[in-house]
Amino acid sequence: MASPVPGDSDCLHPGLAEPRTKEDWFAYVFYDPPPRPVLPPYDSYVTMDEAEQRRLNRSRNRYHSALVLAWTPAVQHFETEITELLAANEMAPPGARLGLLIDGPPTVGKSTLVKMIGRKFEQELREDFPERFSPDRLGCYVPVVYISLTDQVTPKQISIAIARYLNVPTSGTKDTIDDRVLTALTASGTQLIIFDDLHFLDCSLKEGRASNDHIKFLANHAPCTIIGTGVDLEESPLLSEGGPTGPVKRTSRVKAPTSGPRTQTAGRFSRQELSAFALDSEERILQWVGVIHSLEKALALYQHKDESLTRQHWRYLHERTDGSIAGLHALIRRSAVRAVQQGAEAITREIMDSIVLSYAHERAYAKVVDLQSRASVKGGSKQIRKRPAADGSA
Repeated sequence: MASPVPGDSDCLHPGLAEPRTKEDWFAYVFYDPPPRPVLPPYDSYVTMDEAEQRRLNRSRNRYHSALVLAWTPAVQHFETEITELLAANEMAPPGARLGLLIDGPPTVGKSTLVKMIGRKFEQELREDFPERFSPDRLGCYVPVVYISLTDQVTPKQISIAIARYLNVPTSGTKDTIDDRVLTALTASGTQLIIFDDLHFLDCSLKEGRASNDHIKFLANHAPCTIIGTGVDLEESPLLSEGGPTGPVKRTSRVKAPTSGPRTQTAGRFSRQELSAFALDSEERILQWVGVIHSLEKALALYQHKDESLTRQHWRYLHERTDGSIAGLHALIRRSAVRAVQQGAEAITREIMDSIVLSYAHERAYAKVVDLQSRASVKGGSKQIRKRPAADGSA
């Protein structure tokens, strides 16, 4: 499906950037990932001239770089939560509507999750109400506003970000910009506002409270459902002016309020956790294996053994990525590209070991390997696993 963004050109960057405007968001909603290349027989592939083979490999790399993201049980859970909130808030009387904060550590997929859900919500609106998206109204109806916050953001910067997203003038005082933003949100029919990376709110005492008050202001006056994501939101000024008095023990997805004074936002927003995959039950293991299988079956490699990752390496993949969906996608995407470049045509343990992931993932995996090595020594085994070097050597 072609993008409706004005000025669309073959010279544009082929990938997607984080949406900053409604045009960026429309491009994301309409984006079709590269199709799976049609692979000729392997005998024909190896006899191709260099240019033909390079073009085919480039198309495979583009395809692998955009491997479809799995609609995991966590995504399904939060889709249900957000869809219910949207329905409950749609015709609610004036006043603060119910909101949701999705809290969790980095790399578990919070940003990807909310974008996937927001995209699906708008796509379904386009199917159900095509008249709202007619060419003469293109850009006037903006059901989803997605704002990725920047470091130490202030209330005025939040309003400016929404104004830029909706192509509203950003000059004037904060009150002036706020008035324009509220008018534009109503005129655009916006139903869902997503604030990504809410942990970037300025947490100084004065600005932290002001930012919290501003989110509450928007919840009161914008006829929209607000969804926020972030890291350690329970300890942010959004939910508690004083913050917790001691260490927080994370034992469940839904957490009780902190011991500090509750903010007004805490009375209007629920908070739920999104955590990394834990292999602590048969159900969770099957879910993790299912995510791996969905990625593996999409590979466009000549020699890859069907379900070898799913059946043989599912636990290794969990250890390598610390149960992170973002880490899993990165490892499989890069391994697929390396398998093509090296001519291996299969994702093997050796190739995966040669990939260096993020610092956090490598640190977590090093601890796993160290524990396994200690257990092997304690058990009398002479086989001690070592983390291979970046080039795959022992």
